[in-house]
Amino acid sequence: MPYYLVTQTSLVEGEDEVEAARKALSKLQSGDAVEFTVKYDEENIRQVTVANALASGVAQPAPQEVRPSPEPILENIAFGASAVNQADTGVAKRRRLSARSVVFGLNLFAAGLIVGLVIMALGDGTPG
Repeated sequence: MPYYLVTQTSLVEGEDEVEAARKALSKLQSGDAVEFTVKYDEENIRQVTVANALASGVAQPAPQEVRPSPEPILENIAFGASAVNQADTGVAKRRRLSARSVVFGLNLFAAGLIVGLVIMALGDGTPG
């Protein structure tokens, strides 16, 4: 199963980091849909919109206990998995090779071939 880098960016005004994080969390929880940037590699980056199950009242998660130690506030965000972009769901994508990786592979193969030929040529010149 492949890994993806999923990011959601919000510019939020606040008195401090905690207030800004709380405002961003409230905004995420109250919105109908949330936009994410999903990155597979440098060439495969997509914008995905996901329906917010918390805002629509569908499948609310069980309340979580309050943590006594200060940990990141945004750690406990839970969204429903009902995607608005239906074309992106359930389809395993083949990883495409970039031109850069193909060139690197060909160069590596050529270097190995040349080294092998040089070793063979040196071996043929010795009296046996």
